[in-house]
Amino acid sequence: MLKRMNTLALAVASTALVTTAAWALPLQQKLSLPAGETRVVDLELAQGDYLRGQLSGTGPVKALLVDAEGAPVRHLTRAGDVDARVAFRAPQGQAYQLVLSAGDTPVQLTLSLEKAPLLAPGEVKAPEMDSPQVRRALAALQAGQSVDEVWSGLTASGTPLIEWPQDVPEAKLAADERLVTFLWRGARERVLMLGAPGYEHDPLFRLGNSDIWFRSYRLPSDTRMSYKLAPDVPQVAGTEREQRVAIIATAQKDPLNPNQWSPDGLNDRYNLNSILELDQAPSDLLLKGDRPLPNARHYRLSSERLGNTRDVDIWLPEGIEAESGEQVPLAIFFDGADYQSRVPTPRILANLIESGQIPPTAAVFVSNPSRAARRTELPCNADFADFMAEELLPFVVDKTGLRFSGDKTLLAGASFGGLASACTAYRYPQHFGLVLSQSGSFWWSPADAERPEWLNARLAKSERLPIRFYLSAGRFETDFGESGILNANRQLEQILQIKGYPVKLEEFSAGHDYFHWRATLGRGLIHLLGD
Repeated sequence: MLKRMNTLALAVASTALVTTAAWALPLQQKLSLPAGETRVVDLELAQGDYLRGQLSGTGPVKALLVDAEGAPVRHLTRAGDVDARVAFRAPQGQAYQLVLSAGDTPVQLTLSLEKAPLLAPGEVKAPEMDSPQVRRALAALQAGQSVDEVWSGLTASGTPLIEWPQDVPEAKLAADERLVTFLWRGARERVLMLGAPGYEHDPLFRLGNSDIWFRSYRLPSDTRMSYKLAPDVPQVAGTEREQRVAIIATAQKDPLNPNQWSPDGLNDRYNLNSILELDQAPSDLLLKGDRPLPNARHYRLSSERLGNTRDVDIWLPEGIEAESGEQVPLAIFFDGADYQSRVPTPRILANLIESGQIPPTAAVFVSNPSRAARRTELPCNADFADFMAEELLPFVVDKTGLRFSGDKTLLAGASFGGLASACTAYRYPQHFGLVLSQSGSFWWSPADAERPEWLNARLAKSERLPIRFYLSAGRFETDFGESGILNANRQLEQILQIKGYPVKLEEFSAGHDYFHWRATLGRGLIHLLGD
């Protein structure tokens, strides 16, 4: 027991008193966590149990699952999170613990957990195989070679397998295509791929009667993507959305791919992404550099209009002096925490400024009060646009002592953040004249709308506004929303061109993926700020 508590103490990294509780599932519980306190909840799970639920707090909370030895298994929250979804399928039956820790402020926490009922998985039939390596592996199995030997041969060079046109002449690959095969071993029921080039949670296929699973894709040679593999995803009785969310319960890094990325700085296997960069993938040189960068100044901004408080970070590069009254370009990024971590935007900006590709530019990072607030504020919310124009902009002017003009003020974001950039500029073009959207969710419409692409329709009907656009979308983003992200972005580009807007759309061999957005953000910044 002493060893367990010592290990747990290291995992929590807290000096506060650790209290324990044993609660039966399902549970609905409200907790009061004083500042710095940690609560430990005992959870007895059998192998294959699917634990799901929600937690939400009035302030940042750290949530962590540990195993019977007190070793960390899975981080459920990122730094600064006030809410999180719980989705975990127990790889072994044992006594787990849910460790909940408050930060510097007391937290009122609501916790909902259950063991979700499961359905029997169906069989997925394997297609005809293009990969010679996979075909040879199947033939070896059928000839009596052991699964261990076959697996060792398949994975001798790591995963995924990458085959060039000359390697697979029968597949008739184009010169700019590669055949990429993803592999997993050990699942009993099924394996799904999170971040698949097909954009859905694509299934892998069983190789013969073994526990080896595979799936091959013909991919452009400039593909840049991150992904996870999810063995034995629980098949739940519930809605289609609940079925899709269940992939989070087991999605994890590809264990034999040495190329990994931690989007949030959390290094357990569930929070690490595996990455694939083919030979012609976009350069990520703008992310690199040894010179330390000054940290953004951190503020809390309360909004009377929205009735909430959020983090706002302001970054000034070398060459811009606060309180100088100077007029400079301004770049505002939605999902502000992500655009400082998953996308190292200050480093990208500093490298662009140092190389003379954009002028010295002030940057503001606007975070979301919670995940729920993001879903209501960013999709073309008039009150949120008013907050941006009437509360955020004056706040930035006050804190920096700088001046900004609308034609050099840029809004940027990804997904709903890209949509918010365009919607806010549409409502306040005099303040926000530049829109940088990465995989913008222009498929969106209100629930009561008769058709998708609400903003596209508004822009088609309105007079041309003084806004310049840079749009990007992934060629794999074909199925999200009623019209799909790629198609909705193409439609928006056509509408803007017809209306006479300055607009550029770039398409990349990627999906809905921060790993891709971080490498290509600089292209939009140069296009809009570098003129």
